[in-house]
Amino acid sequence: MSWLPAVLAQVDVEPDAAGMPGADLIQQLLNWSQMLALWGSLGALLVGAAMYGLAREAGGYQQASRGKTLAMGGAVGAILAGLAPTAVNLLFSAANS
Repeated sequence: MSWLPAVLAQVDVEPDAAGMPGADLIQQLLNWSQMLALWGSLGALLVGAAMYGLAREAGGYQQASRGKTLAMGGAVGAILAGLAPTAVNLLFSAANS
């Protein structure tokens, strides 16, 4: 078992998409998926805010709570969609250091 660290320590990875077949398509799909996530987050935020405001004025406290939860979910979704590429790059850099 003492040979395992020596074998694993020899691996070196430098990610590069140059020359990779389909790299542009994969990048475009990732861009689209992030845009869909942002649109979904915006929709959740707007619908949740509308539900919260209307239900609160009508006295429907359970629906108001659902609206608030939906709006907060939209906000958290937008934050995660925006931070995802940065988080992946940061974690990869930290693992390589």
